[in-house]
Amino acid sequence: MNRREQFQRQLMATFQAELEEHLGTLNRGLLALEEGVPPEERESLLADLFRAAHSIKGAARAVNIEDIATIAHKLEDVLGAIRRGELTPTPELFDVLFSAVDALSEAMAAHLRGESLLAEQRERILEGLEAATWGKETPRREEVEPQREGERKSRGEGEKRKEGEGERPGRGEVTPTPSRRVPVSPQEETIRVATAKLDALMDGMGELLVARMRTEQRLAELQAMQQRLIRWQKSWQQARPHFNRLQRQDGYGPDVPPLLDFLAHNEEHLKALGAELSALLRHFTSDYSHLALLTDDLQNSVRRVRMLPVATLFDAFPRMVRDLARERGKEVVLQMEGTETEVDRQVLEIMKDPLTHLLRNAVDHGIEPPDQREAMGKPRRGTICLRAAQKGNTIVLEVADDGAGIDLEAVRRAAVERGLRTEQEVAGLGQQETLELIFLSGLSTLAQVTELSGRGVGLDVVRENLERLHGLVRVDTAPGRGTTFTLTLPLTLATSQVLLVEVAGQPVALPTTAVTRILQVDPVEISQMEGQPAIALDGRPLRLTSLAQILELPSAEAALAPGEKMPVVVVGVAERRIALRVDRLLGTQEVVIKNLGRQLRRVRNVAGATILGTGQVVIVLNVADLMKSVLASPAVVPSLPMEVREVARRRVLVVDDSITTRTLEKDILENAGYQVLVAADGEEAWALVQSEPLDAVVADIAMPRMDGFVLTEKIKQDERFKEMPVILVTSLESPQDKIRGLEAGADAYITKSTFDQTELLETLERLI
Repeated sequence: MNRREQFQRQLMATFQAELEEHLGTLNRGLLALEEGVPPEERESLLADLFRAAHSIKGAARAVNIEDIATIAHKLEDVLGAIRRGELTPTPELFDVLFSAVDALSEAMAAHLRGESLLAEQRERILEGLEAATWGKETPRREEVEPQREGERKSRGEGEKRKEGEGERPGRGEVTPTPSRRVPVSPQEETIRVATAKLDALMDGMGELLVARMRTEQRLAELQAMQQRLIRWQKSWQQARPHFNRLQRQDGYGPDVPPLLDFLAHNEEHLKALGAELSALLRHFTSDYSHLALLTDDLQNSVRRVRMLPVATLFDAFPRMVRDLARERGKEVVLQMEGTETEVDRQVLEIMKDPLTHLLRNAVDHGIEPPDQREAMGKPRRGTICLRAAQKGNTIVLEVADDGAGIDLEAVRRAAVERGLRTEQEVAGLGQQETLELIFLSGLSTLAQVTELSGRGVGLDVVRENLERLHGLVRVDTAPGRGTTFTLTLPLTLATSQVLLVEVAGQPVALPTTAVTRILQVDPVEISQMEGQPAIALDGRPLRLTSLAQILELPSAEAALAPGEKMPVVVVGVAERRIALRVDRLLGTQEVVIKNLGRQLRRVRNVAGATILGTGQVVIVLNVADLMKSVLASPAVVPSLPMEVREVARRRVLVVDDSITTRTLEKDILENAGYQVLVAADGEEAWALVQSEPLDAVVADIAMPRMDGFVLTEKIKQDERFKEMPVILVTSLESPQDKIRGLEAGADAYITKSTFDQTELLETLERLI
């Protein structure tokens, strides 16, 4: 490649990067303009849009890409007309403008393939912009998109382009809500560096950290040597009186005086060695402290080089949500918070697909149609919140919608219909266990598969990518109120904090991002859950497993002394948790995790290895694999001299003629550790009260055969049951109904309109 060709390639790469930045500006600005901005910000916003189109036109002409230059020129004309007040933006006009922005991206992609934009597509875009310039009728989006789809298929591209391609974000902050525009901050002086060079820099930084750990180990060895010398000096001080007495005595043979002279010289050497070692240790400590300070600063600086604001990922989503909502006939606003939060570039790349799936599902399955929302007393426009926040060494991403929530019964039914679980397996699942099903591959609650699917298709990608990052996910949902996915991820992948534990005499490491709790468990606290060892954590039973047996190591777990507790590490990946018994906790350490090479690319339960300062190689465990090993194998009963007891679970009777309400309350209570019986009316409930041992009754009021008032009176008037708490959960909200319920003997009265599971659980805990 000659010098001119090399220059042309560099120039084209520069233009491509500049184009991506301007396209990001256009997408963000058009979205803000469509949503509406305050008058005082409108002129500045239009100026930014006009400037972006003008810059694209000029740069495209400089690199001789006529397609892009021509479209950008027409786009500039339309924006200029809007800016001068000659043209009023309409939904149809915004569709044309967004189509033009997409065409710019597609033209660049075609040029990189050595092609050009199809003439028909270019002419249609130019005609739409020309018509808009003169205020003529513009093509509707539903007319444009099928034509564009046909053209893509005619070129052999196959499936529809993914949302977000070609809409790479530019610099500057994303607006927290589309209705308010935050001014773009001035750009700093920057240079472009290949990511491979950054990765090489991070690898070198990792090796430097290993060298620092080894230096720290040498320092510890010197300190141990100094302590040994101090003990030696103390021993000599104790023996010195005997030496002095021997020196004062006469009459020894010829062998003793040389020995006494040798001991006297040794004392001088011992003093000199102590002084020299103290000085060496003092200088070594100072040098190490300086090295540690420099490496920490260098590590943080290099880490910041790899860090990008999450805005670089979030910027593509407002446009995607806007287009999806229009396609589905819904009104949706995307609010974004914490866009300035910085995270490792690799983490952003891995999380792009999971966040895309969550947002698509929120639009398609979470947010209801406008008319349906109005009928439910909700605003016509649904809201999706995308948040990012840093907490310690982790980043928390949250996707929340105020839509319909997840239909748990539909999830169970879909799992059975698609052969993922049996009816017996789903029958006893509580709310949390049911929510875990949505991450199964192939599960969908929609009968008809569409491009946008139910809140199950694609969520296996969320779990898979989180497992790669040793991340966690929590799902919270409420019928009619919406769903929230909370993802917890490591802030950086360059170095990792690990928890070192000893198992079967060997140290192993667990990533701290996967460690949710460290416990010291009394053997008497170990219970049984369905015949398997379990401990109670936050009011819920959690399976207990020996880490040594999972790793197939020779288990040498010694019996615990009376009163001694066992160390237990609770780990979690995605939405699952298990408790692992280990022999000893060794502490935490920051390490550089190395892969095992191509020959050992995939070893079960192993994520990689690291080298400690002592030079010892320690295996870093793959917590996701540990989860699979535990779930696929029978429980490992701890070898302890203890009595394993069954969990004493409180029994609660739920009475309601609505199967949906019964199921919801049953799930809430079982998830909290209660054993739940159900009844469909008062008469069935009264029969169960008399035949089954119960700790409390949770009942509706309006029921056939016997209502909740009568049921409560019967329970409270019977001497056998009058101390049993009765909680009425009902839609009857009038003061008269509440007074009647309390007069009947109800211990608590909760209305369904303000129903909150926390209130129900706290009330039960207080009364039982």
